[in-house]
Amino acid sequence: MVTKGMWWQNEGGWNLVELNVTLLLITLLAGLAYPAFAGWAERVERELFLGTLAADIRMAQREAMAMEQEVSLTFDAQNGSYHILRGSERIRQGRIPARLQVESNYPSDQILFRRTGQTRGGTLLVRSQREVVGKIVIQVASGRPRVEVAP
Repeated sequence: MVTKGMWWQNEGGWNLVELNVTLLLITLLAGLAYPAFAGWAERVERELFLGTLAADIRMAQREAMAMEQEVSLTFDAQNGSYHILRGSERIRQGRIPARLQVESNYPSDQILFRRTGQTRGGTLLVRSQREVVGKIVIQVASGRPRVEVAP
């Protein structure tokens, strides 16, 4: 039984205005959230690359000490990669993400680890469209890398 004061109890679904308002709110929230997530994905990619590069630097140092031979890490900007070499033997090859560039203050873009694991200190700058987005500072005597990610 339907009474005059309870008209809303007869409605079984949503009307067109309610659906449009709901879709508008969902679209608005998605539009506001997208830029934050897009920036987040780029930051994660940078952090992963910097972490991987720092781990490869430590690996090159350990390899030099374990094999008692010089080991070098060389950057190849043309191909977007870097190589870890023991003599002429390639131990490992890493890829630099397409939107990132690596600059170093090392001669010939080459980090050389002596048989003792020591290396010359220096800095690797990671840029994205000319803006520094991170860097790896390699300590002078110890050769240990320290990663800094720009916010």
